[in-house]
Amino acid sequence: MADFAKNKEGFTLDKLLTLLGDIDSQPDWRTPATKACAYYDGDQLSEAVRKVLRDRGQPEIVHNMVGPTIDGVLGLEARSRSDLMIVADDEQGEELAKALNEKFKDTWRLTNADRACSDAYASQLKAGIGWVEVTRNPMPFAAPYRVKFIHRREVWWDWNAQEADRSDARWMMRKKWMELDEALATFPDHKEILKQSVNQWEDFLNTVDEEHTEDHALHSAWHDSQSWNRATSEWLDQQRKRVLLQVIYYKVWKRAHIIRLSDGQVIEYDKNNQVHLAAVESGRVQLEYAAFPKVREAWFVGPHRIIDRPSEAPDGMYNLIPFIGYQKDASGEPYGLISRMVPAQDGINMRVIRLNYLLQARRIIADEDATQLGDQRLKEEVEKPDGYIPLNPERKNKTKASDAISIQNDVGIAAQQFNLMQNDMKLIQDTAGVYNSMLGQDSNATSGVAIANLVEQGTTTLAEINDNFHYSRNKVGELVLAYNIEDLKPQNNVQVTVNRDDKAKRKQIVLNEPNENGKRNNDVARWKGHIALAPVKATPTYRQQQATLLSNVMSQIPPEAQAAAMPMFVELMDLPNKEEFIATLRQALNIPKPQEDMSEEELAAAQAQAEKAQAMEQLQMEEIQGKLEELKLKREELKAKIIEIQKRTETEEVKDDKLIAETEKILAEVRRSNAEVAAMKSTVQANIQQQLDAIKV
Repeated sequence: MADFAKNKEGFTLDKLLTLLGDIDSQPDWRTPATKACAYYDGDQLSEAVRKVLRDRGQPEIVHNMVGPTIDGVLGLEARSRSDLMIVADDEQGEELAKALNEKFKDTWRLTNADRACSDAYASQLKAGIGWVEVTRNPMPFAAPYRVKFIHRREVWWDWNAQEADRSDARWMMRKKWMELDEALATFPDHKEILKQSVNQWEDFLNTVDEEHTEDHALHSAWHDSQSWNRATSEWLDQQRKRVLLQVIYYKVWKRAHIIRLSDGQVIEYDKNNQVHLAAVESGRVQLEYAAFPKVREAWFVGPHRIIDRPSEAPDGMYNLIPFIGYQKDASGEPYGLISRMVPAQDGINMRVIRLNYLLQARRIIADEDATQLGDQRLKEEVEKPDGYIPLNPERKNKTKASDAISIQNDVGIAAQQFNLMQNDMKLIQDTAGVYNSMLGQDSNATSGVAIANLVEQGTTTLAEINDNFHYSRNKVGELVLAYNIEDLKPQNNVQVTVNRDDKAKRKQIVLNEPNENGKRNNDVARWKGHIALAPVKATPTYRQQQATLLSNVMSQIPPEAQAAAMPMFVELMDLPNKEEFIATLRQALNIPKPQEDMSEEELAAAQAQAEKAQAMEQLQMEEIQGKLEELKLKREELKAKIIEIQKRTETEEVKDDKLIAETEKILAEVRRSNAEVAAMKSTVQANIQQQLDAIKV
């Protein structure tokens, strides 16, 4: 075949035709998926039902309960959305994780990745599957990466894949219609082939003798177009001058040497890399043989392959991430919430149509000669509120008019139809696991606890499909991070500002900083970590709920504890310049900052203050110790005086007023000394307890 990709061993035309044949034999899950999306849009009546309604003169009434229910689930995702964050697997990588996290957040924001994932979640709920594509942006003036939602009609994949993200698929295909001028600008080396294809190679045959086509440079391409055994309309729209671009991502298995590093990383051995050669020759690493796949991508326009190259996605990953709702056990076909709701929705529409028809329809029982009106005219007059039906004076049955003609209706069974419709409406929410309280509507639950329990019950019912969504969203984050790391690897001294919104914590981290040992500090090539959900949800509704709970707790604790909890309460509010307000509040309430929130200057000031307080405390302790020693000596002197007085009393046997007064004076000094010693002991104990209380457990 003509291989304009200059790769004779790549994805050939025969392989493409085989792949398209495999696609044709896959289960038809796309038709019910399209029907489910139509039900969400309100297009729920078949053409046969529409024809009957037109014949009856009834309006096409659809009571769409599917749309609001799905919108409620989508609203829950938007309200409870958490940011993705990068977490290091070891302590040595924490600073690197902070810097990569800033790079990752910028990329995630600039590519509108949250919007792409939300659109994929909507498709996951409706059709059962949605896709997100992560690529480098081909637009030179836009963001360097592109995260884009891809419609299910543009993606096909290996049906034998089993992994939740289809990472074990042997191939994936993306189809996209392109205008001819866009294709010519995108693939300038293949202008002639594209032009000839759109013209059905008429110009080629007009300018080249068919007997000498083998000598022409475009012969191989012309031969491919002639050997194409599928409909031309599959890839060519001659009226609009469009061609179908088919990008096949396929795996090629190889067996080669690998190197296991000391930190657990595994890399492919490159014999042209001097570092690899030196590491092997020194004996620091050992070569191992291993089998592993590499992902390549082949681009086809109809039968013509124009690109066949290694995939631009890093680390052997696919560019496409699936968001799968549920899967059928027998066939693996994806389906969403709406598939479970279709029978109940059909029941609702049928009851609504039936109710309207019962209110409109009339049954006529009449003798053949009851009136002189024709059948159609009689029906029209019966349906009119002021209809005129003259009886036939020559009729045979002249006893009573009701014996000749009777007009009946079935309004009596309308109540039964209405009850069945109410049951179907409840069944829609039951099958989806969504309740009125989750949709902000009235429900039988009246207390706040009961409503919260219903919301929690619905969240539990949706846990499976939401877990699939978070898994796929994390995979999108991993692919975005892999692109960031791949582009950062060849760069040195990349400065990243972390905590830009907090002046106190703001600092610079340098990535890939060369050191004296010939290595690099914060080397992104040695990154070991993972993507995780942020511990705090970023939505205003969630913060408001947390603020309400904290407010209830603060109302039941002492005022001193309320002051300590006030910064936490303000942190949950959406205020401008919130960090400055919290800092002012802490200063006013004399609440110290946590050490992790302090800047380097604040840490130094706090340490100096602590050292000063410790020195003052040491001086106080020395002063107290001196006073204790002084009181101890004084007590010894008093004891000696008491002993001397006792001896004098025993020897002289004299008791006068002077001696009694002197004894009372000495005893009073002893009591005062004991009181001072007790007070000092109490002061020391209180000081020790205060230091114990200041210790943070």
